[in-house]
Amino acid sequence: MKMPVLFALALVWAVWTAAQVPASTPPPGEKPIDTTTVERILAGEEEVAAGGGFTYDPAGRRDPFRSLLQGRSREELGERPSGLPGMGVEEIKLQGIIKLPEGYVALIQGTDNMSYIIKPGTVLYDGTVQKIEPGKVTFKVNVADPRSLKPYREVVRTLQ
Repeated sequence: MKMPVLFALALVWAVWTAAQVPASTPPPGEKPIDTTTVERILAGEEEVAAGGGFTYDPAGRRDPFRSLLQGRSREELGERPSGLPGMGVEEIKLQGIIKLPEGYVALIQGTDNMSYIIKPGTVLYDGTVQKIEPGKVTFKVNVADPRSLKPYREVVRTLQ
């Protein structure tokens, strides 16, 4: 009676050991996993964690970490030129509107307390003169608001 039990145990052990495949050799048909990319990424993360190595090159694109709700920065607009092209639409004061045979022109006072004559198409620092009508001047101001349907907004200045 002990003999059949021992025989059964030996048979089970033999089948079990025959089914075991060494873990170091991959099954046929499977390729070993290439871990060089993962190791390169981990090495880069270690360098960043150590306090060095990370730079961002925008290559002409906007900075993804800056809020879209803010206006454009001075670096984006560039250095202000002197005279009328360096004045913003909100900085000038409308002094008068003059009717000429060619159309209307406007007389404005700049930030330098000098008077300038502008006509439709005159370029300012952050916009252009769109049209001049009796009593008002309409400016087209460039905006960088992603929520806006138009890439500009119209600013109307009236005589006071």
